[in-house]
Amino acid sequence: MSVRKYRSVEEMEDTFWISPGTPAHRRAIRQVLENMAFFTQRIELPQGVYKFRTVEEASRQREEWER
Repeated sequence: MSVRKYRSVEEMEDTFWISPGTPAHRRAIRQVLENMAFFTQRIELPQGVYKFRTVEEASRQREEWER
């Protein structure tokens, strides 16, 4: 990806606009989603609903999940 320099904001206006529904728009969205997937952590938590009698029990369970 090349670096572009601009002397004013007016020069930038048309540069970053991609019309929705075009192949370039789809590529841009795909790139954003790929970057997001790369930079985010996936945390695997057990599925289901858990009920606890006290806050301490819930805190202990969360600490176990985080390890």
